Amino acid sequence: MPRIKIINVMTIIRDSEIKENLLSYVKPTAHSGLNLPYTELNDRAFEILLYQIFKARIEYKDNSIIGLFDNVSLMQGVGEKGRDCELYLLDKNVGLIQCKQINKNITKVEAIKEITKFSIHAILNKTLIPDLDNYTYFLAVSKGLAGTTIELLNDFNNKIFLEPNLNKYIEDVLNSYTSFKNVTLNQIEDELHNIYKKIKIRYIIPADLTQYLFDYDHLLKNFFRVLTVTDNSLLEYIIKTYLEPTLKKLYSETTREYKDFKFRFKEYLERSLNNYSSSKTLIFGNQQKKLEDFYYPLTLICKKDNISEENKYYNTFKYEENLIPSFKKVLIVDNGGMGKSTIMKWLYLSALKQRKGIPVFIELRKLKNNKTIVDAIINELKPIDENIDVNIINKLIVQGNFIFFFDGYDEISDENRSDVTSDIQSFISKATNNLYIMTSRPETALNAFSDFQEFNIKKLQVDEAFDLIRKIGENREKAIRLITKIKEKQLSNIRDFLQSPLLVSLLYKKFDYRETIPIKLQEFYYEVFEALFQSHDLTKGDSYIRDKKTKLSLSDFFQILRELSFYTLRVDSLEYNYATFSKYLDEISKRLPNIKFKSSDFIDDIVKSVPLFNREGLTYRWAHKSFQEYFAAEFICRDTKDKQVDILQKMSKSNRVEKFRLIFSLCYDIDYKSFRKAIIYPIIKDFVTFYESAYSDFNSNKSIKFLDIRKSLSFNTSFILLINQNNKILKTFNLSDPNIELSGIVGPEIAKLVDPKFKLESMLFAANMILIVVSRVFFIKDLLLTKNSSLIKELDFLKDKEDNEYKWDLKGIYVLNDDKNLILNSNKFFDKTTILIAHHEDNKCWDFECCKKFILDYEEEQITENEEYFFDGL
Repeated sequence: MPRIKIINVMTIIRDSEIKENLLSYVKPTAHSGLNLPYTELNDRAFEILLYQIFKARIEYKDNSIIGLFDNVSLMQGVGEKGRDCELYLLDKNVGLIQCKQINKNITKVEAIKEITKFSIHAILNKTLIPDLDNYTYFLAVSKGLAGTTIELLNDFNNKIFLEPNLNKYIEDVLNSYTSFKNVTLNQIEDELHNIYKKIKIRYIIPADLTQYLFDYDHLLKNFFRVLTVTDNSLLEYIIKTYLEPTLKKLYSETTREYKDFKFRFKEYLERSLNNYSSSKTLIFGNQQKKLEDFYYPLTLICKKDNISEENKYYNTFKYEENLIPSFKKVLIVDNGGMGKSTIMKWLYLSALKQRKGIPVFIELRKLKNNKTIVDAIINELKPIDENIDVNIINKLIVQGNFIFFFDGYDEISDENRSDVTSDIQSFISKATNNLYIMTSRPETALNAFSDFQEFNIKKLQVDEAFDLIRKIGENREKAIRLITKIKEKQLSNIRDFLQSPLLVSLLYKKFDYRETIPIKLQEFYYEVFEALFQSHDLTKGDSYIRDKKTKLSLSDFFQILRELSFYTLRVDSLEYNYATFSKYLDEISKRLPNIKFKSSDFIDDIVKSVPLFNREGLTYRWAHKSFQEYFAAEFICRDTKDKQVDILQKMSKSNRVEKFRLIFSLCYDIDYKSFRKAIIYPIIKDFVTFYESAYSDFNSNKSIKFLDIRKSLSFNTSFILLINQNNKILKTFNLSDPNIELSGIVGPEIAKLVDPKFKLESMLFAANMILIVVSRVFFIKDLLLTKNSSLIKELDFLKDKEDNEYKWDLKGIYVLNDDKNLILNSNKFFDKTTILIAHHEDNKCWDFECCKKFILDYEEEQITENEEYFFDGL
């Protein structure tokens, strides 16, 4: 090929010039707690930002780059006026940072052309890449990268050759720059392909930049004019718009009280904005992370009250007018790990930033020892030298403009449940001009808030789970490898992990430690614990491991955690002050004489080195409730020996049985044989007995199919139908009373027909009727459904029944039973009634034949079990 000559005029910019550049440009404004506006930096400032970040990483000996780079220079080129940072190791050029300051995501084609442009320069000037086997090209962007760009860059050396239009892109580059006017594709193709094969490509996105600036916060002021919340007009607007009009009705603007309340509320909002903008989570260990760095907008599903309604979906990307303002009272109910508290914090911040009112965040678990919501509000306002008048707070709230976020109803202790529920109801009834949103795991006691519109959280789809993994992993190679590994697996085996935001996050954490994917839930939780115990502190680099004060082995630490979890589960508490925490551990120490440890050391380890607890002020709290439940399940299955069956049975009959859902699920997996003996066999035995005796006189004149469904659905459940009733009867549904009895809804004559041990479960509206369901509250059927047990069957043929199935020419209040003379059991209504109650159960019921076979197999197994098996040969 003919010799092509290009002049290298790259020069190093001195630090004095850099300082002059930084002083000469107008810094964009950044607000504390919000995203940094990287796209508002000018080109030179963005390049200097990358230079100073890498310089700081080298100076502060960032473990992740030791042995890769030991110096960095900001370069200035004359040709295309491009300014890049060059990286060195032992005075040799080993890398380049290409800076792209542009207010949009870089497309795959744009990335290919950027890398190609540099590669052609390197072909023409061999000094640019002295050693191709040891050269890294960093692409730093101010906005982001398209998904296809990320996929390409994560495996550039292979995927670049799969691009069908690669030659066209190369030709475009050659034709776009005067430096390449004498160069043809034919001349450079072999060398260019060799660079494509060997050059290391890495990218730096805004999330990386933010993390670096978090680590080297002294650099922040060089590039942004950072305003604290008090400098921001945001809070002034909220106070002026929503608080001042109310205050003026109570005080003159010149009074001390008026000024004092303005100051206190503004200070509260400022503190809350800062507090809730970042959080410590299990996935990031002890590192405080901004909520926006890991929040993934989930979707809420509006609970259907009417059988004919379509599902309605609401995205939580921001505070939407069609959600809280539209419904006035919103209740988000779902199982642990679905992200309820994170949604609440996000919507709280969104309401604040969008200036929608005065948001107030209350963690309901803190309402104890007769502490009311008003007490909590007063405490948040931080009085220093005087008391705040409770009456004035009440008057302010009654006027309206507040948005109350009540988080964690299920975390209220049983001891305080009744008083707190009454206080919430009383508070809401007196302050109807405000908006309310509350979260909880499923609880029967939530019937006390029947005037709240209930929502569930839509489970993550597989592609959404992958998006969340990319977000948590900041699009790094580890996240991409995890996604690839999941795709290689049979998704059916790990689908449950991918549906819950918590489990997806922990899956990434576990994968970061060991790149395997567990199949069962208890294996998953154990491996996360092991990762937390054994893992390097990722925030300090791979070579840094935190010392543990206790010096305990993993197995000893695990045993203490099992004891602690069961102990604290019994006292129904998730958080403790230091004295109480130490007391619990001292008691556990007596139970474990073979393990020597100091309570103070264990507390230090469980917060810092194995961060399963968070410290909030003087309080220690489980990082997530599900970990307390996991370790408690392990305790029941590993450590209770001959008491295990009795413990499980007592839990199943407890008033707190609703709180044990996850524990039962874990025990099912950890020790199925014992769980089957304690829980499954007794209830299946009861079901078969019920099935064989119920509706015994109906066999001759009813469809066998519908009779089977009716029997299966009626086990441990009663159904009350109110058909074509007037509005008066609807007014009796005063479920806002936490102590409501069924007789208060349907009258004593009807209520006495129902088993007094049954509790009100739910209501369903269908055309001209209301279905009330009362049952013995136990979740074995739901659990077996999640385990894909053959003991439960799906009634596929009922799925497409029309709404007109429920429009009946009948009137009255009826309790469904096996009385042949009951009109609902007549040939005209029997099938219709069965279809209605089947819809309430989502068209799933017990499978009698499978249950009967289960009992026969189980009992035969008990008879034939050879006791000598355990002793022969010992």
